[in-house]
Amino acid sequence: MPTKTMRPFVSIWIALITVYLVWGSTYFGIALVIKTAPPLLSMGFRFSAAAIILGIALIILKGKKALVVSHSELLSSIFLGGLLLGFGLGNLTLAERYVPSGIAALIISALPIWVTIFKRIAGIKTKRITLIGIFIGLIGVALIVLPGGTGPAQGADPDKVNFWMFMVLIGNIAWAFGTFMTQRIPIPKDPFVLTAYEMLFGGIALTIGSYFNGERLSGNIISDMSTTSKVAWIYLVLVGSIAGYGAYIWLLSNASLSLSSTYAYINPVIAVMLGVFFLAEPTGWPLFVGGAIVIMGVALVVSGEKITNLGQ
Repeated sequence: MPTKTMRPFVSIWIALITVYLVWGSTYFGIALVIKTAPPLLSMGFRFSAAAIILGIALIILKGKKALVVSHSELLSSIFLGGLLLGFGLGNLTLAERYVPSGIAALIISALPIWVTIFKRIAGIKTKRITLIGIFIGLIGVALIVLPGGTGPAQGADPDKVNFWMFMVLIGNIAWAFGTFMTQRIPIPKDPFVLTAYEMLFGGIALTIGSYFNGERLSGNIISDMSTTSKVAWIYLVLVGSIAGYGAYIWLLSNASLSLSSTYAYINPVIAVMLGVFFLAEPTGWPLFVGGAIVIMGVALVVSGEKITNLGQ
């Protein structure tokens, strides 16, 4: 029989492993979905569906007023949903048509570095170890995104890889700015309520963006997907958007921030492994050397700063 002291320990590691595997696999899941589905439209439907499911669950568990927020909190949720999911995740989704999912994950793993840079610009003091981590991490990012750093995703145009790697980087910086602003604008006190609204407005933003990307809803988007894409889409809705974030929120309340934040350098490793083994994504020394340097820099930044992320 496990003791009372063992139970929290086991629960923490179950939640950690969930966040590691789930958030690390979302890049792989997106790559599978967009093989046979419109990229922005499928992600718009993904987050809209997840928002509805989470909203219904909140009402059932906490009552009819669970989703009531102030006007300013609603505006903040619209801003964050549009910036993080609409622009940040939208860029990632479009980019994965050309950029290997593992490479995209490594670029995004630098998010704590960009958040810390925004904090530094705002005049917030930064520890020396954090500055060292930023410098190291930026070197790693440069190695990955420089021309010739990686090959294209399977069957993609190699001439478009560098541009879309740059767009992943821009989207990640936008996500970092949203993360930075989260602590400076009025947001719903319940993080699950914030997540529900962010996913709803992010889903709407992605759906609107899909129209300008030339995507059109012809027939049933779900039935038109391959079986693999359908399974991946359902996985992203139920596991990637809800279970993964639920495990992370639980961790923030039951484990140290430094332990909870270790996902930042575990997720890209998971993503790279899945991409190499299941999608035959290209590998090379810039991937391994640059990736290792980024993860090293992120580890130093996370150890010195209090940084959180909503995940992909």
